[in-house]
Amino acid sequence: MWKVFGEEAIMVQFGIVWMERMRDLSKRRRDRERFLALLDQADISYYLDIHQALHVFKMRLPDSCTAEDVEFLKTFIQRIIKSVEYPMVEFDDDEQKAALIITAEDPSDEHRECRSEWYKRKIEEDKKAGRV
Repeated sequence: MWKVFGEEAIMVQFGIVWMERMRDLSKRRRDRERFLALLDQADISYYLDIHQALHVFKMRLPDSCTAEDVEFLKTFIQRIIKSVEYPMVEFDDDEQKAALIITAEDPSDEHRECRSEWYKRKIEEDKKAGRV
């Protein structure tokens, strides 16, 4: 049976269960209110990297969050992870490799950027050749 911080779950629910467990495990901690405010703003997603057998949780924060907010979350979550007796993800009582990514940056679409540059060069070449 799969578990996230000791809570039974199925993979499609891992992101939701992870967030609920963070709420539960943050009780009686200093700065909990700030943590919960940031957690409420976050978009939590989960995916399994099958090539590395790595469970990845991604916490996407809004652009309004600062680097200090990201650092605060990192430190707060690390303290929670170190204080619990169960792993972030386990299967049949075997700990699985897991990672958390915290970001407040928009992902760039490198393919679109490269394609855009290619089209610009193509239009310039067509103009020079008199095709446009």
